[in-house]
Amino acid sequence: MSYFISPMVFRTETVREGRGFSLAEIQAAGLNAGEAKIIGIPVDLRRKSTHEENVEILKEYITAAKENEIKIPKPKQTSKGQRGRAQRSVTKAGHKSRGI
Repeated sequence: MSYFISPMVFRTETVREGRGFSLAEIQAAGLNAGEAKIIGIPVDLRRKSTHEENVEILKEYITAAKENEIKIPKPKQTSKGQRGRAQRSVTKAGHKSRGI
């Protein structure tokens, strides 16, 4: 079973889905930001609030992940590798255009 976890953000009269959990909520659940990203928990560094509902959601997710009920997504590739074209003098097309 694999599902996306998201926090609830409480405003004066409305409740909506947030972009990520605050650092305080993640620390209350017993993790740090790096471990949370590895497990697949979204982290929002701009949020400062702490809500008990979000901490409970995190604790349930962590226990389910430890029992291998949740498939942890693979981390995304950070670099795209070398881009651009090769030098014209190195390729066969470059030799032809230069008359070599």
